Amino acid sequence: MVSCTDIIGPKVLAEVRRDMERRSMPASVGRAPAHPGEAAWGKFTADEWKTFCIYHLPYTLARLWGQFKDSAVEEERRKYDMLQNFLHLVGAVKLATSPTMRPATIEAYEEEIHSYLSGLLLLYPGAQIESYQHLAMHFGDLLKRWGPTHSWRCFAFERYNGLLQHIKTSKKFG
Repeated sequence: MVSCTDIIGPKVLAEVRRDMERRSMPASVGRAPAHPGEAAWGKFTADEWKTFCIYHLPYTLARLWGQFKDSAVEEERRKYDMLQNFLHLVGAVKLATSPTMRPATIEAYEEEIHSYLSGLLLLYPGAQIESYQHLAMHFGDLLKRWGPTHSWRCFAFERYNGLLQHIKTSKKFG
């Protein structure tokens, strides 16, 4: 399995960090990790992943790879195709996490996630759809039944579990 760091690499991550330092984000956008790609700084929370992948990574990848649309160099053209594929995932996540949900929004989500997963299989020979990716194909049904994710996601519980994990204890009950 190819990892994100194999595809993006340390040079691109360094560019992402530089762009993050230069950009200011609206207060409504969640906090991004200060040191993406550096294991010493720990893991991303779900909200940090979302901010990093929806706002920061597309910005830098579009700047670096967006110019290669008509390139005669196969490696450059592949980077452009990888960017386009990733933008389908970004679009799907934005639609799935929209504060309002309409049938057209759900249909657009289903098209974006299908385009992303189809492109994934074409761009990365030998790649297999993982269980969460497969489940994403059925996420439109959940949106149809329950509406916007903010009303039923488990963010509050995840946050509370994170707080509990940081409480120092003696490892004893009672």
